Amino acid sequence: MEVRKTTKNRESRSFFQWINFFIPYAYTAGIALIVTWMVGASLLIGIATIKEDPKAFILQEKNIESPTDSATDTVGIDTSVSESPKEETAFTIIVKPFVESDFNKIIFRGLFLLFIWMFLFLIIPVAFKRLKRFKFLNLEFEVDDIEQAAIETIEISGTKAQLMAYLTGDDASGRTLGFLNDSAIDYKEVLEYFLSEIQVGYKKNPLNATFSYEVYSQSAPEELKDLIEESKETGESVVSNKINEGNLFKKNYLVFYFCYNNDEYVTVINSYTYPFD
Repeated sequence: MEVRKTTKNRESRSFFQWINFFIPYAYTAGIALIVTWMVGASLLIGIATIKEDPKAFILQEKNIESPTDSATDTVGIDTSVSESPKEETAFTIIVKPFVESDFNKIIFRGLFLLFIWMFLFLIIPVAFKRLKRFKFLNLEFEVDDIEQAAIETIEISGTKAQLMAYLTGDDASGRTLGFLNDSAIDYKEVLEYFLSEIQVGYKKNPLNATFSYEVYSQSAPEELKDLIEESKETGESVVSNKINEGNLFKKNYLVFYFCYNNDEYVTVINSYTYPFD
């Protein structure tokens, strides 16, 4: 069975859409890498400490012999008279071992890297998504107003209504009948003509939506079989939107089956980014 298929202006995914798609994966990978480094470095230090002094691994004690003491022991000179030991305050006694601990250095460095990484990925989405206000600590970012988003929703609904009014109006109906009566083009070409007009209309503001369309006769992709059967039974279009709208590897589908002069036609509209309603 021959498959007749026409594709017009296929939808392309933009560079920024790919960036927005991979941001969560990069964010998770960065956190996993930092945590892995913290765990790995801590294990290496722990193993080395156990080999040298098991007691120090538990008590975190570290006695450092200064170069001056070594030199004194070697030469045999008593410097106790000329040099007096520094007096250590209670604060120094408490804080110094904590700060000089290699384990604590790793923890603090890892927490600092995590803070920078999370802060970076809190800022990046502001460039891709419309928000009312974003605030992190003492930093605040102002973006689009909620009122503006509500106005855009009304404009989108109005634009769709105008497009539907045109397609169901006398002008479009008369043009379709004229094409078919004059036998200038067949029914499949009429479908493609109006789908092309819808595609152009959806690309404009405020919809800013892109999609691809395909018209099949006699045969259609096997993965759309269930949607086609449902459309054939109900006589209406069937919508199948993906669960995760951010997944650029899957598509949203709108499928409609129609029979004209004993010929079967299946119109398939699909989009990576636009959900159908």
